[in-house]
Amino acid sequence: LHFIYVLRPTSFLHMADFTTNSIKRKKNMSNRNATVENALVFFLLAFAVMAKTVFSQNCQSTGCPGLKECCSSWGSCGIKDDQCGFWCFSGLCHLKNKSYGFNYNVSAGPRGPIESIVTPSLFKRIMSKVGNNCPAKGFYTHQAFISAVKSFQAYKGTVAKREIAAILTHFAHGSKGFCYKEDKARGRYCSPSKKYPCEPGKQYYGRGPLQSIRWNEYYGAAGIFLRLPMLKDPDMVAHSPEVAFKLALWFWTTNVRPALYLGFGETSKRVDGRLCDNLHPDDTKNLVKQYVDLCKILGVTPDEGLSC
Repeated sequence: LHFIYVLRPTSFLHMADFTTNSIKRKKNMSNRNATVENALVFFLLAFAVMAKTVFSQNCQSTGCPGLKECCSSWGSCGIKDDQCGFWCFSGLCHLKNKSYGFNYNVSAGPRGPIESIVTPSLFKRIMSKVGNNCPAKGFYTHQAFISAVKSFQAYKGTVAKREIAAILTHFAHGSKGFCYKEDKARGRYCSPSKKYPCEPGKQYYGRGPLQSIRWNEYYGAAGIFLRLPMLKDPDMVAHSPEVAFKLALWFWTTNVRPALYLGFGETSKRVDGRLCDNLHPDDTKNLVKQYVDLCKILGVTPDEGLSC
């Protein structure tokens, strides 16, 4: 038997409606998918911006990962005037907006060989204040300090007593009175870098007498200058007092020394911007007092640019 199915005109209408509805449903699904995709992209972008903002707000305590970047008073890292200009919080701040005409020069005389300025008795006097419960008790030695200083070309002849007083003041402050050789606030401090890639499992937090030195780019650049594998082995800074002093002196000669003519206050900003904010007034006062006291011990008048 053969069955013949006769299509009515209305059947074509139903089929047309079905096809149209299918197309509409597909279009609606496509629109919904596009909406979801757009929302996802927007969320990821917003998350990236939030993450960058959170990091930027922390740069005043963590420092900026880039060797040439400044941290602004608003917490953003960069190399533009917004970060390195008048509102520069720390880093290679632009040398402007300063009043001149005063005796600011930290590198002014009198001068002498480093051994005659920082004698064993003076170093012992400084270290006598280190408590017995300090993890770095006995770590920082006079021999290591003298050897590290003399390894830099700038200090192989005579050195300014003011600068040495400033160096020892910041070294003491950066290590909590030479009590620590490692920062208690640990962290990986790894930023993407082709030139200074992070070693797996290594952390680049602050070590030595200047524990504001963080990030892989600083360890990498210092390692190249000092010819030491500091990027592969950052812990060597906490194992060798001479290496610890060398890392701090590399940072000093690179980032701080070019601004000595602007006074001790400018050195504070370049070492650690937190020394120049209004949140740590006692730290700032103590730092200046230590510098003035050391200058007196060395028989030299401190410069007039004590404040940031």
